[in-house]
Amino acid sequence: MNLNLFKTFVKVVETQNLSRTADELGLSQPAVTKQIQALEDIYGVLLLERSGRRLKTTEAGETLYQCARDIIKALEKTEKAMEDVSESRKGALYIGASTIPGQYILPPIIKQFKDRFPNVTISMDIADTDKIFNRVADRELDVGVVGAWINNRKVDGFAWLEDELVVVVPQDHRLATKDYVNVKDLLSEKWIVREKGSGTRRAIEDFLTTQGVKREELNVCLEAGSTEAVLAAVESGMGISIISHWAIKRSENQRSLTSIKLTESGARRFLYVIYPRQKTRRKTVINFLDIIKTIA
Repeated sequence: MNLNLFKTFVKVVETQNLSRTADELGLSQPAVTKQIQALEDIYGVLLLERSGRRLKTTEAGETLYQCARDIIKALEKTEKAMEDVSESRKGALYIGASTIPGQYILPPIIKQFKDRFPNVTISMDIADTDKIFNRVADRELDVGVVGAWINNRKVDGFAWLEDELVVVVPQDHRLATKDYVNVKDLLSEKWIVREKGSGTRRAIEDFLTTQGVKREELNVCLEAGSTEAVLAAVESGMGISIISHWAIKRSENQRSLTSIKLTESGARRFLYVIYPRQKTRRKTVINFLDIIKTIA
Protein backbone atom coordinates (compact mmCIF):
# COMPACT_ATOMS: atom_id res chain seq x y z
CA MET A 1 0.00 0.00 0.00
CA ASN A 2 1.29 3.45 -0.95
CA LEU A 3 1.38 5.54 2.23
CA ASN A 4 0.89 8.72 0.17
CA LEU A 5 -2.65 7.54 -0.64
CA PHE A 6 -3.46 7.56 3.08
CA LYS A 7 -1.82 10.96 3.61
CA THR A 8 -3.76 12.50 0.72
CA PHE A 9 -7.03 10.97 1.91
CA VAL A 10 -6.52 12.28 5.45
CA LYS A 11 -5.78 15.75 4.10
CA VAL A 12 -8.92 15.73 1.93
CA VAL A 13 -11.07 14.69 4.89
CA GLU A 14 -9.59 17.46 7.05
CA THR A 15 -9.86 20.21 4.44
CA GLN A 16 -13.14 18.93 2.96
CA ASN A 17 -11.89 20.35 -0.32
CA LEU A 18 -9.98 18.80 -3.24
CA SER A 19 -8.46 22.02 -4.59
CA ARG A 20 -7.20 23.14 -1.17
CA THR A 21 -5.69 19.70 -0.62
CA ALA A 22 -3.98 19.87 -3.99
CA ASP A 23 -2.58 23.30 -3.20
CA GLU A 24 -1.28 22.29 0.23
CA LEU A 25 0.29 19.06 -1.02
CA GLY A 26 1.71 20.61 -4.19
CA LEU A 27 -0.35 18.31 -6.41
CA SER A 28 -2.81 18.89 -9.21
CA GLN A 29 -6.50 18.46 -8.39
CA PRO A 30 -6.84 15.57 -10.88
CA ALA A 31 -3.94 13.83 -9.12
CA VAL A 32 -5.73 14.14 -5.76
CA THR A 33 -8.96 12.82 -7.29
CA LYS A 34 -7.07 9.91 -8.83
CA GLN A 35 -5.57 8.96 -5.45
CA ILE A 36 -8.98 8.98 -3.76
CA GLN A 37 -10.39 6.86 -6.58
CA ALA A 38 -7.49 4.45 -6.18
CA LEU A 39 -8.40 3.93 -2.51
CA GLU A 40 -12.06 3.43 -3.41
CA ASP A 41 -11.04 0.82 -6.01
CA ILE A 42 -8.82 -0.97 -3.49
CA TYR A 43 -11.57 -1.27 -0.86
CA GLY A 44 -14.54 -1.36 -3.22
CA VAL A 45 -16.52 1.28 -1.33
CA LEU A 46 -17.44 4.94 -1.68
CA LEU A 47 -15.29 6.99 0.73
CA LEU A 48 -16.45 10.57 0.12
CA GLU A 49 -19.65 12.26 -0.94
CA ARG A 50 -20.62 15.85 -1.66
CA SER A 51 -22.52 17.97 0.85
CA GLY A 52 -22.99 21.37 -0.74
CA ARG A 53 -19.54 22.69 -1.53
CA ARG A 54 -17.81 20.41 0.95
CA LEU A 55 -16.83 16.77 0.95
CA LYS A 56 -18.05 14.48 3.73
CA THR A 57 -16.90 11.00 4.60
CA THR A 58 -19.24 8.08 4.17
CA GLU A 59 -19.37 5.53 6.99
CA ALA A 60 -16.60 3.59 5.25
CA GLY A 61 -14.66 6.79 4.67
CA GLU A 62 -14.79 7.76 8.34
CA THR A 63 -13.52 4.30 9.31
CA LEU A 64 -10.66 4.54 6.83
CA TYR A 65 -9.84 8.07 8.00
CA GLN A 66 -9.40 6.92 11.60
CA CYS A 67 -7.31 3.93 10.54
CA ALA A 68 -5.19 5.99 8.13
CA ARG A 69 -4.39 8.51 10.86
CA ASP A 70 -3.31 5.68 13.16
CA ILE A 71 -1.11 4.21 10.43
CA ILE A 72 0.57 7.55 9.71
CA LYS A 73 1.14 8.20 13.42
CA ALA A 74 2.53 4.69 13.90
CA LEU A 75 4.95 5.19 11.01
CA GLU A 76 6.08 8.56 12.36
CA LYS A 77 6.62 6.97 15.79
CA THR A 78 8.60 4.15 14.18
CA GLU A 79 10.77 6.58 12.20
CA LYS A 80 11.48 8.59 15.34
CA ALA A 81 12.39 5.51 17.37
CA MET A 82 14.70 4.17 14.66
CA GLU A 83 16.30 7.58 14.14
CA ASP A 84 16.99 7.96 17.85
CA VAL A 85 18.85 4.64 18.00
CA SER A 86 20.72 5.16 14.74
CA GLU A 87 24.35 6.10 15.36
CA SER A 88 24.62 7.64 11.91
CA ARG A 89 21.67 9.95 12.64
CA LYS A 90 20.01 9.13 9.36
CA GLY A 91 16.70 10.86 8.85
CA ALA A 92 14.93 13.70 7.12
CA LEU A 93 14.39 17.34 8.02
CA TYR A 94 11.65 19.43 6.46
CA ILE A 95 12.25 23.18 6.73
CA GLY A 96 10.07 26.06 5.56
CA ALA A 97 11.11 29.69 5.38
CA SER A 98 9.81 33.02 4.23
CA THR A 99 11.90 34.84 1.65
CA ILE A 100 14.36 36.78 3.82
CA PRO A 101 15.54 33.93 6.07
CA GLY A 102 15.21 31.35 3.31
CA GLN A 103 17.34 33.17 0.76
CA TYR A 104 19.73 35.20 2.88
CA ILE A 105 20.18 33.66 6.34
CA LEU A 106 19.49 29.91 6.47
CA PRO A 107 21.82 28.52 3.74
CA PRO A 108 25.05 28.75 5.81
CA ILE A 109 23.21 27.41 8.87
CA ILE A 110 21.95 24.43 6.87
CA LYS A 111 25.51 23.81 5.66
CA GLN A 112 26.73 23.84 9.27
CA PHE A 113 24.06 21.28 10.15
CA LYS A 114 24.96 19.09 7.14
CA ASP A 115 28.63 19.19 8.08
CA ARG A 116 27.72 17.69 11.47
CA PHE A 117 24.97 15.34 10.26
CA PRO A 118 25.82 14.45 6.65
CA ASN A 119 23.37 11.53 6.48
CA VAL A 120 20.30 13.66 7.13
CA THR A 121 18.27 14.54 4.04
CA ILE A 122 17.11 18.17 4.11
CA SER A 123 14.25 19.74 2.17
CA MET A 124 13.61 23.48 2.33
CA ASP A 125 10.55 25.21 0.88
CA ILE A 126 10.35 28.99 0.51
CA ALA A 127 6.93 30.65 0.64
CA ASP A 128 5.30 33.62 2.28
CA THR A 129 4.89 33.75 6.06
CA ASP A 130 1.19 32.83 6.02
CA LYS A 131 1.81 29.64 4.04
CA ILE A 132 4.76 28.57 6.18
CA PHE A 133 2.69 29.03 9.35
CA ASN A 134 -0.13 26.94 7.89
CA ARG A 135 2.21 24.14 6.83
CA VAL A 136 3.89 24.06 10.23
CA ALA A 137 0.47 23.98 11.91
CA ASP A 138 -0.46 21.02 9.69
CA ARG A 139 2.84 19.31 10.62
CA GLU A 140 3.97 19.19 7.03
CA LEU A 141 7.13 21.05 8.09
CA ASP A 142 9.38 20.33 11.08
CA VAL A 143 10.68 23.88 11.43
CA GLY A 144 9.76 27.23 9.92
CA VAL A 145 11.62 30.55 9.95
CA VAL A 146 9.39 33.53 9.21
CA GLY A 147 9.29 37.31 9.27
CA ALA A 148 6.22 37.81 11.46
CA TRP A 149 4.37 36.10 14.28
CA ILE A 150 0.84 34.80 13.73
CA ASN A 151 -1.17 33.51 16.69
CA ASN A 152 -1.94 29.86 16.02
CA ARG A 153 -2.74 27.35 18.75
CA LYS A 154 -1.04 24.58 16.76
CA VAL A 155 2.30 26.39 16.56
CA ASP A 156 5.08 27.12 19.06
CA GLY A 157 8.20 29.18 18.51
CA PHE A 158 10.45 31.98 19.65
CA ALA A 159 11.80 35.33 18.51
CA TRP A 160 15.16 34.67 16.86
CA LEU A 161 17.12 37.36 15.00
CA GLU A 162 16.43 41.08 14.93
CA ASP A 163 15.91 42.59 11.50
CA GLU A 164 16.13 46.26 10.56
CA LEU A 165 13.92 47.73 7.86
CA VAL A 166 15.73 50.11 5.53
CA VAL A 167 14.75 52.24 2.56
CA VAL A 168 16.23 51.16 -0.77
CA VAL A 169 16.53 53.52 -3.76
CA PRO A 170 18.40 53.58 -7.09
CA GLN A 171 21.92 55.01 -6.86
CA ASP A 172 20.92 58.09 -8.90
CA HIS A 173 17.87 58.84 -6.74
CA ARG A 174 17.60 62.28 -5.09
CA LEU A 175 17.82 60.63 -1.63
CA ALA A 176 20.76 58.35 -2.42
CA THR A 177 23.33 60.60 -0.72
CA LYS A 178 21.45 60.67 2.60
CA ASP A 179 22.35 58.46 5.55
CA TYR A 180 18.91 58.76 7.18
CA VAL A 181 15.43 59.62 5.97
CA ASN A 182 12.07 60.21 7.63
CA VAL A 183 9.19 58.06 6.41
CA LYS A 184 7.00 61.15 5.95
CA ASP A 185 9.52 62.39 3.35
CA LEU A 186 8.82 59.29 1.26
CA LEU A 187 5.07 59.65 0.81
CA SER A 188 5.40 61.45 -2.54
CA GLU A 189 7.46 58.58 -3.99
CA LYS A 190 6.26 55.64 -6.07
CA TRP A 191 6.46 52.42 -4.06
CA ILE A 192 7.33 48.79 -4.76
CA VAL A 193 5.88 46.43 -2.11
CA ARG A 194 5.77 42.70 -1.43
CA GLU A 195 2.64 40.66 -2.00
CA LYS A 196 -0.04 40.05 0.63
CA GLY A 197 0.94 37.27 3.03
CA SER A 198 4.57 38.38 3.12
CA GLY A 199 6.07 38.86 6.58
CA THR A 200 8.09 41.81 5.28
CA ARG A 201 4.95 43.50 4.01
CA ARG A 202 3.19 42.91 7.33
CA ALA A 203 6.16 44.38 9.22
CA ILE A 204 6.25 47.46 6.96
CA GLU A 205 2.52 48.06 7.28
CA ASP A 206 2.74 47.72 11.08
CA PHE A 207 5.64 50.18 11.11
CA LEU A 208 3.79 52.69 8.92
CA THR A 209 0.74 52.42 11.16
CA THR A 210 2.83 53.37 14.20
CA GLN A 211 3.95 56.45 12.25
CA GLY A 212 0.38 57.45 11.44
CA VAL A 213 0.71 56.51 7.77
CA LYS A 214 -2.13 54.57 6.16
CA ARG A 215 -1.49 52.00 3.44
CA GLU A 216 -3.81 53.97 1.14
CA GLU A 217 -1.50 56.99 1.33
CA LEU A 218 1.25 55.15 -0.54
CA ASN A 219 1.46 55.43 -4.32
CA VAL A 220 2.03 51.72 -4.95
CA CYS A 221 2.98 51.05 -8.55
CA LEU A 222 3.94 47.38 -8.18
CA GLU A 223 3.35 44.43 -5.85
CA ALA A 224 6.18 41.91 -6.26
CA GLY A 225 6.23 38.23 -5.32
CA SER A 226 9.79 38.14 -3.97
CA THR A 227 12.44 40.37 -2.45
CA GLU A 228 14.68 39.90 -5.48
CA ALA A 229 11.82 41.12 -7.69
CA VAL A 230 11.44 44.18 -5.44
CA LEU A 231 15.17 44.96 -5.74
CA ALA A 232 15.10 44.55 -9.51
CA ALA A 233 12.12 46.90 -9.82
CA VAL A 234 13.77 49.53 -7.62
CA GLU A 235 17.01 49.24 -9.57
CA SER A 236 15.10 49.81 -12.81
CA GLY A 237 13.81 53.14 -11.46
CA MET A 238 10.18 52.13 -10.98
CA GLY A 239 10.08 53.34 -7.40
CA ILE A 240 11.48 52.90 -3.89
CA SER A 241 10.85 50.30 -1.23
CA ILE A 242 11.44 49.36 2.38
CA ILE A 243 13.09 45.97 2.80
CA SER A 244 15.10 43.88 5.23
CA HIS A 245 18.71 44.90 5.72
CA TRP A 246 19.60 41.21 5.33
CA ALA A 247 18.57 41.40 1.66
CA ILE A 248 20.31 44.64 0.76
CA LYS A 249 23.41 43.59 2.73
CA ARG A 250 24.18 41.02 0.05
CA SER A 251 22.79 42.88 -2.95
CA GLU A 252 24.03 46.43 -2.48
CA ASN A 253 27.49 45.74 -3.91
CA GLN A 254 26.06 43.74 -6.79
CA ARG A 255 23.35 46.18 -7.87
CA SER A 256 23.02 49.91 -8.56
CA LEU A 257 21.16 50.42 -5.28
CA THR A 258 21.60 52.44 -2.11
CA SER A 259 20.13 51.70 1.31
CA ILE A 260 19.13 54.46 3.74
CA LYS A 261 18.32 54.06 7.42
CA LEU A 262 15.02 55.34 8.77
CA THR A 263 15.12 57.95 11.51
CA GLU A 264 12.15 56.38 13.30
CA SER A 265 13.05 53.99 16.11
CA GLY A 266 10.35 51.46 15.27
CA ALA A 267 11.85 50.30 11.98
CA ARG A 268 12.82 46.92 13.42
CA ARG A 269 11.22 43.52 13.69
CA PHE A 270 12.15 40.00 14.74
CA LEU A 271 12.44 36.88 12.63
CA TYR A 272 10.78 33.90 14.30
CA VAL A 273 11.57 30.19 14.48
CA ILE A 274 8.37 28.13 14.60
CA TYR A 275 7.52 24.43 14.90
CA PRO A 276 4.42 22.29 15.49
CA ARG A 277 3.09 22.28 19.05
CA GLN A 278 3.75 18.72 20.15
CA LYS A 279 5.13 16.90 23.19
CA THR A 280 8.03 15.15 21.46
CA ARG A 281 10.24 15.82 18.42
CA ARG A 282 12.53 13.70 16.32
CA LYS A 283 16.19 13.89 17.27
CA THR A 284 17.04 15.42 13.88
CA VAL A 285 14.68 18.34 14.54
CA ILE A 286 16.11 18.86 18.02
CA ASN A 287 19.66 18.89 16.63
CA PHE A 288 18.72 21.53 14.04
CA LEU A 289 16.99 23.72 16.63
CA ASP A 290 20.06 23.47 18.86
CA ILE A 291 22.18 24.93 16.03
CA ILE A 292 19.59 27.63 15.30
CA LYS A 293 19.66 28.72 18.96
CA THR A 294 23.42 29.29 18.86
CA ILE A 295 22.96 31.96 16.14
CA ALA A 296 22.08 35.37 17.53
